Amino acid sequence: MFVNTLKKSFVQGSSARFTRNFHETSRTNLSKAEKKLKNIEKKKKNIALKNSIENKKEKVDPILGKPDNAFIQRLKIEIGEPNILIKGYNLIDVDKLLFGAKEIRLQKIKEQDPSSNISPDFENIIINEEKEKRDILLRILTLRNADNNEKQKKLNLLAIKEFERFEGDTGSSEVQAAVMTIEIYNLMDHIKKNPQDLLHIRKVRMLTQKRQRILRYLKRDNPQRYFWTIEKLGLTDENVHMEFNMDKKYMDAFEIWPGRQLVKINKRENEDLKKKRRLEKQALRKALHEQALAKAEAEAESSSIANTNESSSSTSA
Repeated sequence: MFVNTLKKSFVQGSSARFTRNFHETSRTNLSKAEKKLKNIEKKKKNIALKNSIENKKEKVDPILGKPDNAFIQRLKIEIGEPNILIKGYNLIDVDKLLFGAKEIRLQKIKEQDPSSNISPDFENIIINEEKEKRDILLRILTLRNADNNEKQKKLNLLAIKEFERFEGDTGSSEVQAAVMTIEIYNLMDHIKKNPQDLLHIRKVRMLTQKRQRILRYLKRDNPQRYFWTIEKLGLTDENVHMEFNMDKKYMDAFEIWPGRQLVKINKRENEDLKKKRRLEKQALRKALHEQALAKAEAEAESSSIANTNESSSSTSA
């Protein structure tokens, strides 16, 4: 019995010895108002951090992608060339069509009057007429004078050639995304000129969402090809995965119709805008004032140098 009590006391003493070093800090009892203020401050810091991160991000249009996309610009320049013809024709086809027209015409003249000799001047006139015919035919067949549907078909063919995995590929995800991008650009050009065309706005929204789904599938299937495709189309990974809705907010943010305000600004946002403009004006005034002071100092310094030079020249004289 005595031994058991000694053992218990030894165990309790050792546990007390080991637990003595570990102590819990006393928690300060905050009132509800203090807790609320603390939470408000924390929320403000989080919002400021979030805004700073968003400001650092590059804002890319989820429909049109990055401005001045090299791929789109190159295609537009290519279809603007005078040698690009409609209906799949090329210059060789035109030359084949007009081949031998001059010789046949001269031969018919000789057949009508075998005794007559064709002078070089008359032959030059015929050659010039045939050249004019060729120029007229090229003006008719050139893509510059074609309608929008013909240009769209040509752009689609060029996009397919750019993104195809093998010859004749029209079903791979990147080809479909490229063709949709060309169609989206074409529709957006129409929407910018016709703001009230709700049918085309709906088409653009549906095409953009469909392109997002195809690109997400491509990312799962072939990530390397996916990142190459979005870089070529001027899009970002955020554009592909974001929840997109072609609403008034988007149109205001990316200025689809410059100078046209679609989202009404509340009182607080209006005050923030006024404050921002005030600060910008103050900064501009300050910069102009500093520039004027620097100019005056430079003029004073140059005049003092000129005076010293005059005085030194007079003393030397």
